Amino acid sequence: MKLQHLLASIFALTLTTAAAEPEVIPIQVRENLRIVYQVTDDAQHEGVNKGLFYARKLINTYQKHGIAAEQVHLHLVYHGTGIAAVVNDEARKRLGAEAANPNGEILAELVKRGVQVELCENTMQQKGVKPVELMPGVKLVVGAFPRLIDLQLQGFAYIKFE
Repeated sequence: MKLQHLLASIFALTLTTAAAEPEVIPIQVRENLRIVYQVTDDAQHEGVNKGLFYARKLINTYQKHGIAAEQVHLHLVYHGTGIAAVVNDEARKRLGAEAANPNGEILAELVKRGVQVELCENTMQQKGVKPVELMPGVKLVVGAFPRLIDLQLQGFAYIKFE
């Protein structure tokens, strides 16, 4: 009888523990947040470029948790086929994209919020894209890899999107 009682107690404890809310670890670094996304493809998520989508999500999460926008230093470095996400419709068509660029609104929003959207100049030249074909707010960097190295050596956390 005692064994049944012990097993019943263990079972009840297991159910109670399983039903309890998991602990949410809070954001610990709340100032001078340095993040760089490497975006090598024009993969879409919910109708926009994946890198842009997750950049907005990150900025919104920090804001929701009371972290001031000026504390978040986010750079998105585009290269490779990711170029299609940051050029106008005419350039996208030449690059083989079937649809118009869906990223104008989110890109403008992110730039307004202080996000640096950067494109590799080497990729631009290799793909035959002219500077006037970039979406408003996109900046050029000499090369994606030197830029990524510079930012990482300055302490930026690195995230790669494909």
